[in-house]
Amino acid sequence: MLVYLIDHRDRVCSKDELLAALWPDQFVDESNLTQQIFLLRKALLRHESGKKIIETISRRGYRFTVPVELEKRHAPQERLQQQVVVNSSETVTDITIEEEEIEANGDVSTDVALDLRTPSQPLVMPRVSLTSGATPTAREPRSLGRTIGSPAMRWLVGAAVVLVLLTAYLAMRWSYPTHLRVSTYAPITSDGRAKSIGGTDGSRIYFTQLQTGGVAEVSVSGGVEVPVQLGIEDPWSGDVSPDGSTLLIISQAGGQGPATSLWSFRLVGGAIHHLADAVVSSAWSPDGEKMVSASANGDIFVMRRNGSDAHRIASPGGYLKSLAWSPNGKTIRFSKDGLLWEIAFDGTNVHQLLPGWGKSPTQWSGEWAPDGQFFFVADGQIWLLPRERSFGSSEPATPVQLTFGPTVWDRPIASSDGKKIFASGRTRRGELVRFDTKSTQFKPFLAGISVEFVVFSNDGRSVAYVSYPDGVLWRANLDGSHPIQMTEPPLHPKSVRWSPDGSLIAFVDRTADGIDAISVIASDGSGKPHRILPLDRKAETDPSWSPDGQKIAFSTSPNVGASTQSDLRAFDVVTRKATVLPESEGLLVPRWSPDGRFISAMTLDTVSLRLLDLSSGRWTKLDTGAVAFPEWSHDGRWIYYVRWTADPSVQRIRASDGRREQVADLEGARYTGTYTLWMGLDQADAPMMLRDEGTDDIYSLTLERK
Repeated sequence: MLVYLIDHRDRVCSKDELLAALWPDQFVDESNLTQQIFLLRKALLRHESGKKIIETISRRGYRFTVPVELEKRHAPQERLQQQVVVNSSETVTDITIEEEEIEANGDVSTDVALDLRTPSQPLVMPRVSLTSGATPTAREPRSLGRTIGSPAMRWLVGAAVVLVLLTAYLAMRWSYPTHLRVSTYAPITSDGRAKSIGGTDGSRIYFTQLQTGGVAEVSVSGGVEVPVQLGIEDPWSGDVSPDGSTLLIISQAGGQGPATSLWSFRLVGGAIHHLADAVVSSAWSPDGEKMVSASANGDIFVMRRNGSDAHRIASPGGYLKSLAWSPNGKTIRFSKDGLLWEIAFDGTNVHQLLPGWGKSPTQWSGEWAPDGQFFFVADGQIWLLPRERSFGSSEPATPVQLTFGPTVWDRPIASSDGKKIFASGRTRRGELVRFDTKSTQFKPFLAGISVEFVVFSNDGRSVAYVSYPDGVLWRANLDGSHPIQMTEPPLHPKSVRWSPDGSLIAFVDRTADGIDAISVIASDGSGKPHRILPLDRKAETDPSWSPDGQKIAFSTSPNVGASTQSDLRAFDVVTRKATVLPESEGLLVPRWSPDGRFISAMTLDTVSLRLLDLSSGRWTKLDTGAVAFPEWSHDGRWIYYVRWTADPSVQRIRASDGRREQVADLEGARYTGTYTLWMGLDQADAPMMLRDEGTDDIYSLTLERK
């Protein structure tokens, strides 16, 4: 990409041009291009003039902006080297691009290297002693011939020493996952619909069809998807027992909220058995005699195979998912609020697995391989975490990245022989649509750009939104013209809210420590975003401005299903302090009414709304049923929300008396977004959503040694 931009530095290179030139035979999402540009900028820093070396031209593309010198020279072995020197006073001063190298034997090789002025270090093999525990001491040299004997014997001993050293070296090399790579990607399904993998019995993969609902199965070699008839509401596929006989099922039974019941299903015979309630994740023990489960309030408990003898072993709190019991039975790993954690099988030694690992602020799904290595997902890519850093070492392991590129991966599980990974691979692309009351259909809005978290300024002249999936905050005129880029990766704004006076935009982003935090940025694009509570260690989500702009209500819950210790708070923009709203424990997603008299909030189980009368301090209940993405109408009479159940729809409920009405039918629709989906209102209270234009299928990834 850098070479292409330099070669065409006299003009702007459009995104389409770059995608066609760099990935001519592949479908590559624009988010990958955005990320590559970000990484190049990070490496190049800035020119001494202060401007970016690679400049973004809004709605047009990118341009290489600084002077370049081309220096050609011929090496003795007919080597042609072109050196590109970027005039910069920063760290990167020379960028060396070695073109085709023609050796004396006529072979052609290609090498591209960035000279970052970092001295290279030779690889030094340490001296190896073949005696255990021996301490080297000074001694007189002895004749090997006198000690060992004949030349033939000396040769045999020498060969044996070499063989031992070679065996030890190969053991280190071939057992360490830096020498693993994905050699082939083979699709198992091909319908493109969103899926969530549960488990495999070795011959078939069991998964949840997110769009149509229900659990299905497919052969590990691909073929027809077959529905699994379960007879329970909103089933989600879980883990398969080690003997391949029983599938765990979690019944959602409430839409977007935490699951309410855990079931076991016999794959032969079809018998189904209720095990427990209020379970969000569950996994089998390696012997198949027990299960470890996480509850909706952040507890971890263990039970027998039939559901008996359930007992709590730990209470880490937070939103727990992706439980995985190690093959040796000693360790349980799980994701807590988007970060990997680990616990001993008896509930002791609860700790974060990768503290300070800066590759990604989120690590969601993970699963053990048969040999005890661990696959997990970070930033949509699959990583492998070895048992230890190197052969014979007890130091903490370092994750090794296995997948690259624009495809977003999720739910990796290993094949029974450990030679393959089965995972969901997704290309992300959306189309902004708005509900048209005349046709009762959703139609493209703002030319159908792929954006979410769309909000409008109170003066009706501007709109702000976050591009999907690359997560960049933009501001534009109401018709979408003259966009201004407000943020850059790795910042990924969510839950965007415009201040009443139009001067500030509040949003949520995840810090390097994995904590959701609220920041504000000037809406004219000047300055940088800053946190409202920079020293706060609790999660801050779902900001909502008071109508006078003096306060921001927010939730301390990091996610649906998080610890019941979450509550609602109000941040005072003058005093810079936050106070807890009365009786708000276990509530989330606060929304200030347009007249400032009420604050609405969702319950933690997402099955109803609560309404706080700020004058009396009393809460009342609004019976919405399953609720997500609540928004007040501009006149303050109604609260719109998504009812994402077996018969999904956009509903609204009247705040004064709880009367409910259906606004739009979402049956059979495919929608997407950072939080699975998103819904907002335009200035006339017409619902807006992000229609899913991407694909999602299950793939088989073959692993091989380098």
